Parts: sequence; structure tokens; C-alpha cells
Amino acid sequence: MLTALELTGFKSFADKTRFEFPEGITVVVGPNGSGKSNVVDAVKWVLGTTSAKSLRGKEMADVIFKSPNQSNRRDINSAEATIIFDNSSRLLPLEHDEIRVTRRVYRSGEGEYLINDEPCRLKDIKTLIRGTGIGADAYSIIEQGKVARMLEASSKDRRQIFEEAAGISRFKAKKIETLRRLDRVDQNLLRLSDIVDEVEGRLKAVRNQATKARRYKEYSDRLQQLRTQIGLAQWRQLNEQTQIFDQQIEELDTQSNELNLQIEQSCSTIADFDSQLERLTGDLQSQEELSASVREKIAEFVTTQSVQTQRLEELANEIARHRIQLAVTQTNVGGLADRVNLTQSELESSQATLESTQTELNTIESQQSHLEEQLKEIQEDTEVQRIEQVTATKNASEAESTHRQLLANSGDLDEQKEVVSGQLEAINKTLASLREQATDHRKQIETLESKLESAEDESEVLARELSDNQRVHERRQENLHALMERLTAVRERCNVLEELETRNAGVSEAVKQLLDESQASDDTSLPLGMLGLVADLAEVDFTSAKLVDLALGTNAQLVVTENDALLDSCRTGRTQLASQLTILNLQNIRQPQTPLTLEQDPNVVCRADELVHCAERFKPLFTMLLSNTWITQDLTSAQHLWQRHLGQIQVITKAGERIDQHGITTMGPPDSSNELISRRSELRNLKQDIYVLEAQVQDNRDEQQRLKQNIYTQAEQLKRSQAAVESLRSRTSQRKSTLQRCHDRIELESTNQTGTKQQLDTIVQRQQVTSKELAQQTAELESLSNYLEEVTNSLTRFNRANNELERQKQTLNSQAVRLRVELGKSEQRVSALETQLLQYEQDHEERQIVVDDQARLLSQAQNRFRESTLQILSATSQLAELYLTKEQYRDTNMAIRQRQNEIAAERKREARAGDKLRKEVEGLRSRKHEIELASGDLRSQRSTLEERLREDYDIEIASLQLDAETEEETQQREEVEREIETLRRKLGNIGAVNMEALGELNELEERFNTLSGQFQDLTLAKQSLEKIIHRIDADSRRLFMETLETIRQNFQQLYRKAFGGGQADIILEEGVDILEAGVEIITSPPGKPAINISLLSGGEKALTAVSLLLAIFQFRPSPFCILDEVDAPFDEANIGRFINVLKDFLDFTRFIIVTHSKKTMTAADTLYGVTMQESGVSKQVSVRFEDVGNNGEISESATNRDAA
Repeated sequence: MLTALELTGFKSFADKTRFEFPEGITVVVGPNGSGKSNVVDAVKWVLGTTSAKSLRGKEMADVIFKSPNQSNRRDINSAEATIIFDNSSRLLPLEHDEIRVTRRVYRSGEGEYLINDEPCRLKDIKTLIRGTGIGADAYSIIEQGKVARMLEASSKDRRQIFEEAAGISRFKAKKIETLRRLDRVDQNLLRLSDIVDEVEGRLKAVRNQATKARRYKEYSDRLQQLRTQIGLAQWRQLNEQTQIFDQQIEELDTQSNELNLQIEQSCSTIADFDSQLERLTGDLQSQEELSASVREKIAEFVTTQSVQTQRLEELANEIARHRIQLAVTQTNVGGLADRVNLTQSELESSQATLESTQTELNTIESQQSHLEEQLKEIQEDTEVQRIEQVTATKNASEAESTHRQLLANSGDLDEQKEVVSGQLEAINKTLASLREQATDHRKQIETLESKLESAEDESEVLARELSDNQRVHERRQENLHALMERLTAVRERCNVLEELETRNAGVSEAVKQLLDESQASDDTSLPLGMLGLVADLAEVDFTSAKLVDLALGTNAQLVVTENDALLDSCRTGRTQLASQLTILNLQNIRQPQTPLTLEQDPNVVCRADELVHCAERFKPLFTMLLSNTWITQDLTSAQHLWQRHLGQIQVITKAGERIDQHGITTMGPPDSSNELISRRSELRNLKQDIYVLEAQVQDNRDEQQRLKQNIYTQAEQLKRSQAAVESLRSRTSQRKSTLQRCHDRIELESTNQTGTKQQLDTIVQRQQVTSKELAQQTAELESLSNYLEEVTNSLTRFNRANNELERQKQTLNSQAVRLRVELGKSEQRVSALETQLLQYEQDHEERQIVVDDQARLLSQAQNRFRESTLQILSATSQLAELYLTKEQYRDTNMAIRQRQNEIAAERKREARAGDKLRKEVEGLRSRKHEIELASGDLRSQRSTLEERLREDYDIEIASLQLDAETEEETQQREEVEREIETLRRKLGNIGAVNMEALGELNELEERFNTLSGQFQDLTLAKQSLEKIIHRIDADSRRLFMETLETIRQNFQQLYRKAFGGGQADIILEEGVDILEAGVEIITSPPGKPAINISLLSGGEKALTAVSLLLAIFQFRPSPFCILDEVDAPFDEANIGRFINVLKDFLDFTRFIIVTHSKKTMTAADTLYGVTMQESGVSKQVSVRFEDVGNNGEISESATNRDAA
């Protein structure tokens, strides 16, 4: 049960608000725009509504309270709403007695859901309430306009309400999830099937590659060994030549060192000369610096003379300018003193005028005050007369309105009398017509029941035939599965055998080598005259193949040739064999001696060569190999037969035991890898079996298709037959319903006939009363009109007196305004003169300060003139001394330069001797470079050799033991190089080789086994999911039909109760699967034929919707039901019936009704009011019935009482 709703910041509920919902009916009232429908929106929002439009907003942030512009409140950053459920009956699947479901959203757009204050997902909330009838779009919430939408919605959309009531919405969710999983499984199966096929193909290819890789590795290892041997010999030679070049380089280094010593001595002497030159250069530079210093000082004093001379001229001009400015400023100071005295006189005159104007204004204002008192008295008397006039006017208007109403009532009663008389006549005609219709309906019902019985018999026959065909189809399906499994097993065995054949399993390495080389060549025929193996030339029945394999033994791998080309190739070395090879030239076969004749022996089955089928040219071959081998029934017979022919025959039993010509007995299961003939015979048999099985599978599929078509045809016939049965049942039911409606209407019309007669008598009585009231009201209206005229005349006199006083008041106001303007001008003049006087006084003080400044500046300029004159005289004295010092420095510089030239000549001679020694060293260095180049070339060759062996074989040749090359090794090098060339040619003939195939083979086999297991697991999972979907569909059909039938019966009863008669029905869309069929509503209100829902009136639509809703409640009660102004279209009679119906459901459902109707409020157990005392802010108030107006307005007394 819903127990409470808490709101904080949700829409117009800015403050925290709690609505309690006790047992019974809770009614929420309030004027339009007060926010009462926000209570409904809050419940929908918490239950998971994600559409802002359904909450009457543009975006989800609109549910957060936003303060109006004129309010002092601040905007709130979040909205929160909580629904509280009493879960003591465990209706919701949680082990809590109370469940709180909360939703919160922030202005940033983030939101959260909580169950019992624990964070959760929206999906968790929907799962919690699924199947309970609770939901934002379920039948537990009916809003304004949703009544009509529920009835006028499409049949598909209306079906959702019934699915929720049936509780199959959770099944649909589970089915959707299962279908989604099934789709993923199908995708995985398809992807895995492709991967398995790809891996299987890759596995076959890798097996062939691994065979080639093994041969490639053998050749490569031998090639590495030989190349290492050759490389080691080359490395020794390069190492010896490098040592010789190193000795020559060492001798050249010794000669170079001796010459370098001589060069160093020469360089030392040159360094001494450079040191002396550097010292003299330093002395010369010092003298130059002193001379430069003297020149700078001379230039400085010359500049000082020039600058000071120019400054004397500027100072003289400045002194003259200051003297002129001082005289002008002293003159201006005298003029300002005169203006100050004149302004003082004007100020005193303006102040006198201001005082005179102020006195006159005070007199005018006193007169105005007296006039205001008289005007107030007149206005009070006028207001009293105006109130009396309004009262009289209102009374007269009410009297006139009453008079008009009485006249209208009189006319209405005349019309009602005429209408009621017509209704009474129509009711009499209707009763006669209804009795005739009832007779016709009874006859039609009898005819329909007869047809229904025949249609039901036909439907049962079709159902039995369909069931028989379905059982046959299932048996065929099982047979097809068995054939498919057998075909799959045979194909897998065939693939294994083909793979063994491809890999030449059981064949010696030499034979494999020959076969691989033949496959690697472009020629499709066998090379070197080969005809094939003995096993290739024989064809044996599968039942005898193991015996022939046992008889041939290793001879099955004999290579049969038509000439000696292969033998010659092996003898000359052109063909290198990996192992021993046995060759049999067909030309060398001689006719064997006549074999023994043992066919008459009862223990003998046959001779072994008789089991072999081959070409005519190969018969001597098999006669030679098998003519002495005999087949017996068992080992005992074999032993007796061999003992009679000691050493002449070989005996084999059917069980696979063998006694050879030497008496050696072999027992036990044979090695399957060496059974070449058995394998090929089995492969031929398997291919034949595959052909036969594929034909059988196709036949079964064709038969399955035929049965499916028959089943489909019969199912369609059965569906049409059942539809006809349902149609007949529906028509019969409708006729019975129509007949019942006829009886109900006859009864109703009889009641209406009695009531109409009583209504006619009542109208006549009301006409008499209305005539008396009309005469009284006419006299009262005339008296009120006379009184109103007297009051109007008095009010006119008071208005004239008031107008005269207003005119005098305006005259005084004009005089007062003129004096105030003059007063303002005088005050401005006085203020301006005072400001001007103050400005003149400040200017006088400032001018006096300027005079003092000019006198000070003149004195400063005269002092600077005297200082400049002294500086010029001092500079002239200093210049004379500096010119004398400059001449002394020039003589010293000339002596230093002469000594520098002498030392530079001696240094040049020593440098020529050093250059000669360097040329000799350069020659030695060039010779050394040539030798180093040759040595470097040898080292490069040695390094290349080392790098090549390191990259190719990971061998560090420098770390090997280096022994001197012997003469025998030199002689064998040619043979080794020839062998290397042969190995390279063989490696080239092999072609592209995947060396990773050896390691990849094991990985692929393991992966193939793993993927095959996964494929089987996914197939089983798919079958399991399909069974789950089938079970969900079956349960959904059963639950939906049971629910629909129960609700249908409830709806028919409640409809008659709500409308006081009439008929209604719920039917499914015909010709559509039950899980997809739409739901149609058929109604026939009392006194009306069956009509389309859209043609019902607003009240009839609403009452029909409520009846349907409560029929659903009766089947599957919802913990609560919210009705948002659904009673708006009802008149008072319908509201009464509506309330009576609701009371029958209060034992298991709590109703919350948002309404304006006073009639609905009378049924409330709890009454809440919602007002908007503060603009834009809703507030919950406690109200009584008498506090609410007809349109939902709440009285101020209730609001004040709640605030107190």
C-alpha cells in the first residue's frame, strides 16, 4: 500500500512537503494553477518517467524549483521525491516492511535513484514494481485526458494495460532478453562456425607445411655445418694477412715518431720567438692605451669649453625672461584685489531679495492649509452619499436580476412541460418497439446456437487430424536428426582418412620424400618411371582389406616402377634418400611356380591374391606377393594348415592372426597407421555411404517439407474453424447481451415512464409558485428606483461645492509655485556670488605665490651663470698640460715596433725548416694509410664473414679453436663446396617453407579441439534458449486469456452498475496471434444502440474508463490508484455512482483523487488543500469541507488557521 509521498524542491513545492495517505479515499483540492497536479507528476517521476513532456516540461531540469523573479527565494539546485510503501504483505519482492523509493535530479543534469536510501538503477525500480499494476504508464495513474486516450488509443496500445494486469510484462521483458541472448548465440555460432572451418582448413595446410619444414631443417642443418667449415678456413687466411699489415704499420709509426721529435724542437724555438713578439706587442698596446687616454681627456676638456660657452648664452636669456615675467605677475595681483571688493557688494544685495521672497511664500502656504481643511470636509460628505448611491444601485440591480430570473424560470417551466410531455409519448413508443426487438433476438439466438454446435464439431475433427500430423512430423524430425548425426560422423571419419592420405601416414620417409617431390613438380605423372606403391595399385573390399594389409605387411610400401630410372638416380646420387627404399621393377617379375591348390581344404576360406582387384598388368605382381598366403577361419585351422605345408605357405585368420613361412605367429590388434589398403578401402566405402546418406537426408527433408505444408494448411483450416466458432460464440453472446439489454431497457423505460409523469406534475406546481413571486418582485423594484433618484441628486450638490474649492486651491498653488521659482533663483544667485568671491580670493593668493617663485628662479639663474664662467677657465689650463704628454708617448711606440720586426725575421727562417720535416712525416703517413686501407679491407671481409655466420647460424667464429689449416682440409674444400651447392639446389626445389608450421601444428590441433567443443556448447545453449522462449509464449498466452476473460466479466458487471444498465464487452482482434492481438472495447449505454467509443459523450467516456480500470483492479488490485480530475466531465448523478463504485474497492486499494468537485470531496476520508500564497510556491494546508469553494478556492480562514 502507498502510505506517503515526500517532496523537496520538486516543481512548485520549494519546501519539504509530506502527504500521508491513510486507508480510504484521499482528496487533493485547490484552485487552478496552485500545483496540485504536481503531486501526480511527482509519483510518475519517481516511478521512472523519462519524458519531460509527460511532466509538462521541456527538459528534466524543469522539475527543479526555480524562484520567480519578484521572489526573495533562491533557486534550488536539486529536486527530490520519495514514495513510501507499506510492504508488510510482501507485495514487492523485498524483505522489508517499509520500502522507500527515491529519485533525485541536479540542475547540472545528473540524477540518481535510491531504494531504501541505497543507490540503484532505474531498471531495478521497474523490476521491483513490474507485475504489480504500479507504473508511470500503468493503470494505477489516470490523468486529465488519459481517460479519453485510454479508450481512443489503438487496440495495440490498449493491450499493454491488460498485459500489466495479467503480469506478463515481466515475461515479455524476459522474452526480449532471451531473444537478445539467442541472437548473440546465433551470431557466435555463425562466427565460430566460420572460425572452425578456417582453423580446419589451416590445420590441413599446416600439416603439409610441417612435412616440408622437417626436410628443410635437415638440409639447412647440413648446409650450416658445411658453410661453417668453409667459413672457418677463410677466416684463418684473412687473419694471417691482417697480422702482416699490422707489422708494416708498426715500422712506419717508428720513423714518424723520430721526425716528429725534430718538428717539436723547431716548434719550441718558434714558440720562444712568439713569446718575445707577444711581450713587445703587450708593451706597444700599453703605450697606445696611454696615448688614447690622453687623447680622450683632450677631447673631454674641449667639449667642456664648448658646452659651458653655449650654457652662458642660455643663462643670459633665461635671466632676462624671468625679469619680464616677475613684472607682469605683480601687475595681475593688483587687479584681483579690486574684483574681490566688487563681488562682496553684489552678494549683500542678493541676500536681501531672498529674505523678502521667503516671507511672501509663507503667507501663501498658510492660506493653502486652511483651504485643504474645507475641501476635506466636503469630500467626506460626498463619499457618504456615494456609498448610499452604490448600495441603492446594487439593491436595485439585484431586484431587477431576480425579476428577470423569475421571468426566465416561468418560460423554462413552460418549455420543460412541453418537453416532458413529448418524452412521455416517446417512452410509450420505445416500450412497444423494445418488446418487438426482444422477440426477434430470441429467435436469432436459437439459430446461432445451432450453427455454433456444428462449427465446434468440425473444429474438433480438424484439431485431431492436425495433432496426428504433428506427431508424424516429430517422428520424421527425429529420424532426420539421427541421419544428420550419422552423416556428420561419416564425414568426420572420411576427413580424418583423407588427412592421413594427404600426409602419407604409415609410409616410410624415403617414400614420402619421393611422393612430395613429385607433388612439388608441375608434372602430374610420377617421375623416374614410378607406377606407385603396391597399396596404390590394389583395390580390395573393405571387409577383406585388413587381411590383405596383414598379408602384404611392409610389401605394401614397395615402390613399383616400369624401368630402372629410379634405381639409376639413387645409385648416381641425383636422388638423395632420407631412409631405406624398396624398389620393384615390374619387368623383373617372373611367372611364379604353380601355387599350391588348397581350396578343397574345409578350413581354407580363400587365397589372399583372390581378394585383390587390380589392372591386368599388375596381376603377376600380386600373384607373386600373395599366392603363398591363405585365409582360414581361426587360429587352430591355421596351425593345422601350416603344419601340413611346413615352410611353404603363410596363413592368416579372419581374426587377424598370422603364421608366416617360418612359423612365427603374430597376434593382437594391428598398427592402424600401416594399414594402407584398409584405409583406402574404408575411404571408398565411406564416400559411398556419404552419397547414400545425403540422398536419405534429402528425401527426409522433402518429406518434412511436405508434412510442414500439410500441418500449415490444417492449422490454417483449424484457425479459421476456431475463428468461426469464436465468431459464432461472440455473436451468440452479443445477441444474448442485446436481449438482456432489451429487457433492461424495458424495465428502465417503465421506470422512466412513472418518473416522467411525476416530473410533469411537479412542473405545474412550480409554475403557480413562480407567478406569485413575480408580482411581489415588481412592486419592490419600483420602490428602490425612487430612493436611488433622491440619493443621486444629493451627490450632485456636494460635487459642485467640491469643484469650487478645487478651483481656489489651484489658484493658490499657482502663486506658491511662482514664489518658489523666484526663491530658487535668488538662492542660486547668492550661492553663485559666494562661490565667485571665494574663487577671486583663492586666485589672489595663488598669484602672490607665483610672484615669489619668479623672484627665486631669477636668483638661481644668476648663480649658474657665475659657475659656468669658472669651469671654462679651468678647462683651458688642463688642455696645455695634456698636449705635452701626448708627444712623449709617440716616441716610445716607434722604438718598440723596430724590435718587433727583427724578431719576426728570425722566426720565419725557423718555420721553413719545420715545414720540410712535416713533408717527410706526411709521406710516411700516406704510406701508412695505404696499408691501413688494405688491412681495413681484410678486416671488413673478416667482419662480414663473422656477421654472415652470426646472422645465418648464430655462430661466433672468433671464439672457435683456430688450428692451422691442414693439407687434407684444403683438398676436401672442393668436395664440400659441391655438396653445399647440391644442398642449396635441394632447398630451392622445396620452395617456400613455413618453419613455424612445426610449432603451429600442435597449437592448431589443440585450438581445433577447443573450438569444436565450444561450437557444441553453443548449439546446446541455442536449443535451451528456444525451449525457454516457447515456454514463455505458452505461459503468456495462458495468463493473458485467463486475465482477459476475468476482466471481461468484471467489466460487464461494473459497467451495468456504473451506468444503471447498458452492455459492454472486451474482445480480441481476430486473425492475429494472441500475443500480438489488439483489444477492442464495445459499449452500449442504456437507451442507446451499440456505438463507436469515439461517439460517447465526455461523461460516458470517463465513466467507461473508470469501469474498465476498476474491473482490472478487481482482478489484480494495485496498491494505490491516482485519479487526476477524471470526474470533471461527470454531472452530480454520475459522480454519485462513481463514488459508490470506488467504495467497493477500498479494502485492497487506496484512492488519491485530485478534483474540483464538491460532490467528490464528500467521499473523502482525508482532505488536503494546495495553495499558492507566495507566487510560484505551492504549500500544503489542512482544510475542511466548508473551507473549499465551488471552483476549488481555499478560504483565507483555512490558510490562516494552518499557518497558526
